[in-house]
Amino acid sequence: MYEYFDKKRYSDVDLILSAGDLRPEYLSFLVDMLNKRCYYVRGNHDIVYDVEPPLGCMDIDGKVVNYEGIRILGLEGSMWYGGRGVEQTDWQMGWKV
Repeated sequence: MYEYFDKKRYSDVDLILSAGDLRPEYLSFLVDMLNKRCYYVRGNHDIVYDVEPPLGCMDIDGKVVNYEGIRILGLEGSMWYGGRGVEQTDWQMGWKV
C-alpha cells in the first residue's frame, strides 16, 4: 500500500473516523501516512481488534469526544446474527443508548 499511496490526494483530510469493518492495519496505515487523529468503533467483523487494535487510533465506544468543537459519540455494534463480536439485540442496543 505504501508505494501506491498519494498523500497529496488526501491533503484536505482533517480527521479519520471509522465506523467499523476495516482491518486494524489499514487504520494504522492511514494514521501513519496522513498523521491525523483517528477515532473508531468496531463493527461485527472486527473481532481481531481485541488482540490487535489499530495503532495510533482511539476506540470511542461509549464515549463522547470533542474534535475542534464538534462532539462525536461512539456507539459500536451491529444487528444480532448469533452473538459474535459486537453484535447486539435491539434491547441491548436500546439499553446502551
